[in-house]
Amino acid sequence: MLRDAAAFLQTRGIEHARLNAERLLGGALGCSRVELYLAFDRPLSLNEREAFKALLRRRAAHEPLQYILGETEFMSLPFRVTPDVLIPRPETEILVERVIEEAEGFSALRILDIGSGSGAIGIVLAASLAEAEVVCADVNPKALDVSRTNAERNGVLDRIRHVCANLNDDGFPRTVGGPFDVVVSNPPYVAVREWKLLPVEIRDFEPKQALLAGEDGLDFFRRIAFQAETLLGPGGRLFLEVGADQAGPVAGLLTRAGLIRIRIDTDLSGLDRVVRAERKPEASVGKNA
Repeated sequence: MLRDAAAFLQTRGIEHARLNAERLLGGALGCSRVELYLAFDRPLSLNEREAFKALLRRRAAHEPLQYILGETEFMSLPFRVTPDVLIPRPETEILVERVIEEAEGFSALRILDIGSGSGAIGIVLAASLAEAEVVCADVNPKALDVSRTNAERNGVLDRIRHVCANLNDDGFPRTVGGPFDVVVSNPPYVAVREWKLLPVEIRDFEPKQALLAGEDGLDFFRRIAFQAETLLGPGGRLFLEVGADQAGPVAGLLTRAGLIRIRIDTDLSGLDRVVRAERKPEASVGKNA
């Protein structure tokens, strides 16, 4: 069954077809990959075969494996995922690692995660920083429901406050309870012109609202820069994940907003991935971004 399933997925253009087949069979049988191989010669019942084939058909249509299984892993923690939230990706780990590295400079830490989705960023930060108080803010109530489930699953629900709020509202900083020591975000950053170029698995299955960001992909970065003065306390720090070729323009937006010590970090592929900045310790941040 695994051999035939892997061949079937490969003909449909699915990368890592064997691994996908193993994960799907494990999902159909309710067992891990290791357990599959411990019972490798066990025949499957008719019902098990049909359940497996149904999952295979969904994957062959390029529905993401994580949505089919309903879960994924991010920085070694388990997360439930649904089509209401983006699937957490390895490159976002760089963003979280940079926050953790710099968080040691604060005795009491208030963190805001803008566009929190599944809660992956905020939950890992809460799990890694025992003294941190985290606010996960998202415009989508269904995404917040997923995040609450994940926070409870990972034992940090008592230290995370979930807020339904729209970054485009002028009252956003007040709604989320600013100012904060740290603001972190992996916001939408896909430009309209790039939409049709996205892989089918992203374009046809992941939430468009969490991806698309205007003609140049910078709409949300402009808004975050504009709100920085009231979102960040004096000396507060901002961490943003950016798309390809966006680090320079985003750094420019933050500079014009009056932020200082702007730095750019690359991911494991050598691409500019994270832009970091700070609010001046005692001065106001300008709003001319």
